[in-house]
Amino acid sequence: MGRVFSNGPSKDFVVNPFTELVKGSRRIYVAAPYVTKTEDLLAAAKEGTRVDLLVGLNATTRPDALWAVHGELNIEVRYYTHLFHGKLYLFDTSALVGSSNLTDGGLRFNREATIRLDEPDDVETIEELRTLFAELWDPAPVLTTERLKSFTAAYERFKPTGNPDGLIGDAVG
Repeated sequence: MGRVFSNGPSKDFVVNPFTELVKGSRRIYVAAPYVTKTEDLLAAAKEGTRVDLLVGLNATTRPDALWAVHGELNIEVRYYTHLFHGKLYLFDTSALVGSSNLTDGGLRFNREATIRLDEPDDVETIEELRTLFAELWDPAPVLTTERLKSFTAAYERFKPTGNPDGLIGDAVG
């Protein structure tokens, strides 16, 4: 298996290393602005893996994906409503970095550019990515039940407005 994944014709699907690394980790940090797929993280948390999930609350992120992990033991979710676009997947001793969101498109269908870092020469880079994750994570608000309810209501209302991101940002702050 190579180190670069693009969901391309060579069947180098991002979901393959993602699934492998999720199953083999005790600690997972994910930063993804668009989130529709949380099943693998939920399964890992139920097995005792600690998951920190940083999401974007926007027109693409699905409330049902967040409700599926909300309040789950071993999962904490924080969020941004704008100016957040980085995609980081950090595991015990490796990372995936690139353009892939935590969606079926990002993991399976869209043409992406994601690299797996897990070689001995990657250790310093992975530590830099952990620092970056912490810089994003620390100031991000916790996704409380009240905020998730507000996001869900805004998400349901936005379709006819033409400006869903503005509506969601106004609703959840």
